Amino acid sequence: MRRNVGEHLYGMSFEHDVSEHTTSMPPHIRACVTLFGSRESTAHDRAYTLEQDDLIWVYVFFDMFAVVALTTEDEDIPPLRKRMFSLGKDFAKLYGHIIASWSGDMGDIEGIDTLVERYMRLNLDLGSDILSKIESLVNTILENYDVAYAGVFDAGGNLLSGDIPDSHIQSIQDEISVAGIDSGVELMPHAVEIQGHSVQMLRVSSLSIAVAAYRDESRMAAAKAVSEIAQALHEAMN
Repeated sequence: MRRNVGEHLYGMSFEHDVSEHTTSMPPHIRACVTLFGSRESTAHDRAYTLEQDDLIWVYVFFDMFAVVALTTEDEDIPPLRKRMFSLGKDFAKLYGHIIASWSGDMGDIEGIDTLVERYMRLNLDLGSDILSKIESLVNTILENYDVAYAGVFDAGGNLLSGDIPDSHIQSIQDEISVAGIDSGVELMPHAVEIQGHSVQMLRVSSLSIAVAAYRDESRMAAAKAVSEIAQALHEAMN
């Protein structure tokens, strides 16, 4: 992590199961952080990439700092962006108040190592047992709740299971694209209005769950259903 003026705040390298602090970063990468961090046109909801020698540098910018990652060219960038975006949001929430006045490396501050490891080592791969669980949960919800539809999406916005109408999928994917990853399960669903339907959404790790109430009807059944799926998936994935 670096201030948007290129100064080092925190660094960690990962090699298999071993992680260690690092302050090493090439000067031209620091220069990129400074350049993009100073531009008003730099978006805070997207990842910027720089390919170099079969490796890829990925940048995600926030108000006072940037999260920078070095990865291989076969890395799937959208899920990585989500991990970086979520890490940055939590970092800003927990430590943003001290960034402006802090001098030097923040690696000794309690909790930062755990926060970084939690997101950067988060496994987004879903085994066949989880995929089967998702399908079973969605079918159970549709049988037992009076809702318009239900579905579960992966980190890339792909529908894994559900009966969501094609006309609603893009709006839900747009919501997913600007959301991060929750290392646990969100406590409360948030509502998205789509064509008169109140769509209740919750995140569990890299997954996003959407359950819609019928048009012009109470959202209570949908809110209860999405929470039930989320809790069951959280237990299954842990």
